[in-house]
Amino acid sequence: MFAATGSADLARLLLDLLIVLTAAKLAAELAERARIPAVLGEIVAGVVIGPSGLGLVELGGDRGISLAVLAEIGVLLLLLSVGMEMDLVELRKVGGVSMAVAVTGVVVPFAAGTGIGLLFGESTNTAIFFGAALTATSVGITARVFGDLRALASVEARIVLGAAVADDVLGLIILTVVVKMVTGGSVGVGTVAQTLGLAVAFLVGTGLLGILVVPKVFGVIHRRATSSATLVVAAFALMMAFAALADVAKLAFIIGAFMAGLALGQTEQHERIANDLGAVGNIFIPVFFLSIGINADLAAMAKPSVIGLAVAMSAVAVAGKMVSALSVPRGRADRVLIGLGMIPRGEVGLIFASIGLSKGVLDGDQYGALLIVVLVTTVLTPPLLRTRLGRAPTADHGAELFVATEEPDGGWLTVDDGIIGFAATPPASATIQVALATAHQAATARPAEPVLDWFARHRRHEITWTAADTPKLVELLREDVPRSWRFLDVTGVLDRSLPEVATAMSRRRADMTDLDPLGSLRFPVVDRLHDLTLTNEPDMLLARTDSNDELVLAAFVTDVCLDSESISSLAQRLSNDVDAVRITSIVADANLLRTRAHDPAGFDDNEILQMATHLATPTHARHAYLLALAFGDLSPIHRDALDSQYRQVQEALDHPELTGGDALNLAGARRLAAQHLLTDPAPIDRLRFASTTYLLAHDPEELARQAHLVEPLPRAGVVRVAVSPEPEPDHWKIDVACRDTDGLLARLADVLTNEGTDIVGADVATWPDTAVLCSFIVRSGERPGARSLGEAFQLRLRTAVHTSARPSLELTFDNHALPWLTVCTVTGPDEPGALQAVSSAFASSGAVIHSARIASADGQVNDRFAVSDRFNRKLGDPAIERMRATLATGGHRRRSRRQRRN
Repeated sequence: MFAATGSADLARLLLDLLIVLTAAKLAAELAERARIPAVLGEIVAGVVIGPSGLGLVELGGDRGISLAVLAEIGVLLLLLSVGMEMDLVELRKVGGVSMAVAVTGVVVPFAAGTGIGLLFGESTNTAIFFGAALTATSVGITARVFGDLRALASVEARIVLGAAVADDVLGLIILTVVVKMVTGGSVGVGTVAQTLGLAVAFLVGTGLLGILVVPKVFGVIHRRATSSATLVVAAFALMMAFAALADVAKLAFIIGAFMAGLALGQTEQHERIANDLGAVGNIFIPVFFLSIGINADLAAMAKPSVIGLAVAMSAVAVAGKMVSALSVPRGRADRVLIGLGMIPRGEVGLIFASIGLSKGVLDGDQYGALLIVVLVTTVLTPPLLRTRLGRAPTADHGAELFVATEEPDGGWLTVDDGIIGFAATPPASATIQVALATAHQAATARPAEPVLDWFARHRRHEITWTAADTPKLVELLREDVPRSWRFLDVTGVLDRSLPEVATAMSRRRADMTDLDPLGSLRFPVVDRLHDLTLTNEPDMLLARTDSNDELVLAAFVTDVCLDSESISSLAQRLSNDVDAVRITSIVADANLLRTRAHDPAGFDDNEILQMATHLATPTHARHAYLLALAFGDLSPIHRDALDSQYRQVQEALDHPELTGGDALNLAGARRLAAQHLLTDPAPIDRLRFASTTYLLAHDPEELARQAHLVEPLPRAGVVRVAVSPEPEPDHWKIDVACRDTDGLLARLADVLTNEGTDIVGADVATWPDTAVLCSFIVRSGERPGARSLGEAFQLRLRTAVHTSARPSLELTFDNHALPWLTVCTVTGPDEPGALQAVSSAFASSGAVIHSARIASADGQVNDRFAVSDRFNRKLGDPAIERMRATLATGGHRRRSRRQRRN
């Protein structure tokens, strides 16, 4: 009975969790697309699935207790992440103005909220809790709006964000004190003093542990642990331990999670811990936000008394934060903008409301009123901020300081004691130059306020990226310091000069699968390329000595852009026309190498030589190879295939058959070598007009022999044949020279099949004067007779091409496996006439076969053709579909339509 009950409870929990997580992610996605904070979407989703809506999930009673525990873990993880993201150094550097705004923004709403509670007849404990709940500020919403409008570097944004850092700490202290006071049953001076002393002692004690002990302990765990999960489990345990310690001290458990986050933020492993705990947070934190909506009682929230209380508290919530802006000296910044930035309560206000409900301090009506306040202030702030920012001038404050001067000999910037300042004030036209220089210094120093003010003043100035700016960009990419990219992002320089990069960062920030808090400020392909070039392998050492700016930029545009068109566009703006071509070529050829690494049949000599000729130089081949590796996600098998392919290409490039100084590539080298074996001008001239693919498919001796066979050009209907032995026993090469005609390969293959030979491979060369040379490798116990084959070929050329249906054969086309041609792979049953059927389908569809590799095993064919259209271009979709249809039907459907038209 007990087992059955436990199983049912588990099934219910799993179903509830499925409903909650599905609703959370759908709501968050929709809210983000509507430019509404995701938190609000999740709360609304909670209302919809909760008792006030569809009733799918509830938190009350035995059924909801497990889900409520998951929500509590979610709020712990939320406060842990807040603590980890808080920089204690930055907290110490919060300016006097920001601290004054924070203190005023806490004291005034607390007093006003408490007064409103008492005015509406609430108990003293509840009134105090109201006041405490109104002290919170959600900086995330304000920061996003400032960022969207390129104003994060403005003095107003800096004051608001600095105040929010202090506000978080003050608010949590107040929450801790108030929770203990109101749950203790009485409020007095002694109670307040005792609680405040206990809270301070807890903060000091855990703070010292976090600074002095925790980093050392986690350093030891990191060095000695054999499991990669040990570190994150230890971090989770530390959070639970600090939370439990806070609960033992009768303080709010979330203050323990916050202090654990501060401690973990001091460890050298904090980024890895944040990544791993982010995965856990993505599960539990949405449960907390949905629990807010699930607990909401819409009927209670619609009561006039609740609405009246909510309106009054909303008014003092807004007014209290607006008053805090009066702490800013007149003329220093836009006070209205600062006040608006402090208004939203967001996540912190929701935590207050949730704790108040769980502790019994708030009933359903009071909880509903407080929830309305949080929602109203959170929804109200973004449009008000956007309106004010849109109206506010960019140079209200200190305009007399911004006088453009000549650039000093040492540059615009100075760095003194870790602070970046101006040697002289730059003109607006130097925005990109100054931004890149500041970003470079920001890796180890902080911009002074005048520097940030200068960027804020010019945030609407139009700027244009030039190729002269790119070397500094490459330096930043090599340094790989997120702080540098954060600076370029918050000042709006990226958004105005390289919008593709800003868009990519925004895309990553919105990616819920990216658990790295700094992921939007990193470029993974560039990072992997950097790691590769630090190894001691020969090619990596060579890459370090190369002038490889184009390689770094190729990795950069791959990180940023989603398609080849945008890659080409960004490359054009980053560099001159010649370098842009190199950048796009490196990207395209890296993709080509990776495609071929997934093709087990793509390593014969002919295709390796095509690839080597296409890559042209060892340096370009090395850059394409390194970028292909930097793309990542290669299995060991495919990595080995890529390495093998690269080695073969480099061997071909390092040792060309060069017999003439005028040969510019491998194909030219072979042509020159073959021409040196000839004396007759006609075959020499014939080779001069031969295609690159043909020249790469044969050695110089074969080329010379075949050129002799073609010259003079045979008359129409005349076929010349030469038969020579191959190194492998019972294998023969049959060279056929004639004039081109429809379905030539199909007719020749038909004759060879009828003669009882087994075709192993074939390639075709064509010339503009209709000359054709077909070379077949066949297997036969006896040497085929050249004369008899020539007569049979001539007879067959006088008859029509008959296409036969082979629906059992499957055609697979790949336009990325070869530089110039389309690869077609034929698979299916090995039946007589299969090659003739495929060749006929190609001919009837206007395709030209350049080479063919014929293979069969276990009754299945696996033939591979390199083909193009009649203009030596890769095949398009219409031609591919025609081939498939012709092979499947034998062309009967096409002929029947023609007959009906006639």
